Amino acid sequence: MLFHDEEAMLFCMHCQKETLHDIQYMNEIISSIECEECHNKMSIDVDAMKEFHHYLYERMMSKPGRLTEEARKDFSKFLSSMPMRLLSKPVRFSNEYSQMNKEVKNYVSKAKQDEEADEE
Repeated sequence: MLFHDEEAMLFCMHCQKETLHDIQYMNEIISSIECEECHNKMSIDVDAMKEFHHYLYERMMSKPGRLTEEARKDFSKFLSSMPMRLLSKPVRFSNEYSQMNKEVKNYVSKAKQDEEADEE
């Protein structure tokens, strides 16, 4: 999962007390932390495209291991599903790449908008 959010109780420097914070991750790297009470936000400069490509690389490199594990669990099911998976994988990868590329572009444009709003 390239993007995900988590919540945690953290000490807010702005509120001067422990409050609930929304923590946004990009490829397991914190990209921003926002206080839910005062909405003070700290953004961390993350190279979105680098993280996107790193995520894709890790997925491709881990595929042989994931396939091996799947084959060990149920070899007959693995063999019977392989022909269709081989045919559909390029389409599925292309769709996933397009979707994640859109997410990264949205993330970058939102970060730019937030940055411009902070400057005003």
